[in-house]
Amino acid sequence: MDTTTLHDIFDTVYATDLVYVKDCWKLCGDAHCCSFQRYKGRYRILARTPFQELPLLPGEWDWLQSRGWTPQFEPFEHKVQAFEVDGRILRHETVVSRRPGCACDHATRPTICRLYPLLPRFAPDGRLEGVEGAGIYEDMERIGGLAPACELRHLPFDQLTPFLQLCAALSRSPLLRFHLEAYRLAKQHVAGTLARRMAGGGKDVFQVFEMGLLRQSLVDGPQLRAEITALMRDFDSRWPGWDESIRAPAGTPSPGVAG
Repeated sequence: MDTTTLHDIFDTVYATDLVYVKDCWKLCGDAHCCSFQRYKGRYRILARTPFQELPLLPGEWDWLQSRGWTPQFEPFEHKVQAFEVDGRILRHETVVSRRPGCACDHATRPTICRLYPLLPRFAPDGRLEGVEGAGIYEDMERIGGLAPACELRHLPFDQLTPFLQLCAALSRSPLLRFHLEAYRLAKQHVAGTLARRMAGGGKDVFQVFEMGLLRQSLVDGPQLRAEITALMRDFDSRWPGWDESIRAPAGTPSPGVAG
């Protein structure tokens, strides 16, 4: 799928003002979705200075730049991590904002912020199969036996149409669907690691997560790579050419896979 078509998709995504409940970010008392400060404050080493790291979909940063909307994150860093998987180069893009309070403006917030706290789950053929929690903190709450910080418990009926419109726009691109599914696999992988390390009780899930992140031991590289490779090949069989933009040219040095 070319950049122009991705831009068309983001035109629709950013024109869809999905708001589950009016002023929903006030329900938890501290705009949990905008900073996660309630949980970041539980770390001993991480997040000593305020920041918010927002994942971006392929082409989303270019689209934001084309609209002149990247200054909203200032001061910020645009991060791109490259991983070689099955002869293809996957790029995980994020924007790290150190802007006080919310990392972005409501009207121009990124896709992940529009969807939060829900993450759509697509079948390889593009059908919407269901939803789950958008971030790792939702999994950590479950693993740690904590009450959800986000007070939203369901999708209000009057927001069903904009939610489906947003999901329909994303489903038009196999590349976007693949990245959403790969993100979900990676999130589940980390959650599984945390659950195993929390077995037996007596541990704080945030300390376990922090130490695992600092030691780079939350991800079993070969296992996650195998899962993503299987996902890629499923897409190959259903959507020939979907990976054109991520194929590694012959002779391209491998950036490796973080483990």
